[in-house]
Amino acid sequence: MAKISPDAMGLDKEEQWYEDHADEFISSPAELRQKLISAAKTTMNKTERMNIRMSKIDMENLKTIANREGLPYQTLVTSIIHKYTAGQLVDLNEARKILQSS
Repeated sequence: MAKISPDAMGLDKEEQWYEDHADEFISSPAELRQKLISAAKTTMNKTERMNIRMSKIDMENLKTIANREGLPYQTLVTSIIHKYTAGQLVDLNEARKILQSS
């Protein structure tokens, strides 16, 4: 397959802006780059979409909790579902009952 020269490809307005200002960008810290790479890989692994209806109060509570945790609420919901399906989500009331009966 023949390589195409970058000069032969037309850039749209946004791409041209980035091309014109590339020398002004600074590198991000290595730790941040690793976090972003990890987040991108996680995003690429998503293969299914789900729509769900819930009460307004539940949605508000999810968003409040997610905000407190510094997460997008969709990420929080995905984490909860993953933990539940992996058997890692614990009902605190049930755990207390078990601990008290021991």
